[in-house]
Amino acid sequence: MTKVICIVNFKGGVAKSTTTYNLGVALWILGKRVLLIDTDAQCNLSGLIGFDHTEGDATFYEWMINDDQPMPIYEQYPGLFYIPASGELSNIESYLMNRRNREKVLAKKIHPYLQPLPDGTSRFDYVLIDCAPKDGIVNDNAMSASDYVLIPTECSGFSLQGMQNLLFSINDVKENLNEKLDILGFLIVKYDKQTRISKKVTEYFERNYQAKVFTTKIRRNVKFDETPLANQGIFEYSPEANGAEDYMCLAEEITGEQRPDNWQSKALSAWETANKDNNE
Repeated sequence: MTKVICIVNFKGGVAKSTTTYNLGVALWILGKRVLLIDTDAQCNLSGLIGFDHTEGDATFYEWMINDDQPMPIYEQYPGLFYIPASGELSNIESYLMNRRNREKVLAKKIHPYLQPLPDGTSRFDYVLIDCAPKDGIVNDNAMSASDYVLIPTECSGFSLQGMQNLLFSINDVKENLNEKLDILGFLIVKYDKQTRISKKVTEYFERNYQAKVFTTKIRRNVKFDETPLANQGIFEYSPEANGAEDYMCLAEEITGEQRPDNWQSKALSAWETANKDNNE
């Protein structure tokens, strides 16, 4: 059965897009079929993927506003797919405002693609939805279409900024739109065990949310800041970095499965094959 997870935090700069892509690749390394969906007008996830939007390319925006538009799905690697975003998403809230059942548009559109195939298998094992850092109708759509919410939380004094509003929105969607919705976990990011603030933030979430805090923490690493310049994730850009190790551990924690022996080379090899013409 497909698991749909939206990555949400109303605060910006907390590694939502970084987590969506690198967790998606880690799950793919584990042999899962993964779909990534970019719902943010900033297009950070699409940038990490390397999507170059040209005229005529369908994106999440066209899919949402056109009833007859098929899913605009692109293949990153065999078994890893994505739906890109575009800057036009900045106008979508006003469009959705006038739609009936406006918070359920995405759930309705994605539903056929989550049904079992004739042989009983699923098109995707995981669907990860990258969300904008704000409250709004698009994020309500993402949560309405999801089974779980994953909340990246940075080790910063601002880590609680907007958290109560986010938790209220999650509960509101659960009570009124999607009763199956649950918090998969709080993911501590930009973690440095040597700093007092990392310890305090971790202690706060473990004290207040207990079982909902992932054991895995994503350590602070400058490589994460460099990957967007190369249009790559951590597994393609620096698979030996601790960031790759951390997201691999997160995928293992979510699935309960163990990484393959070729986990450090699989994504880089696939990226080099996909970009062979550009590398020659």
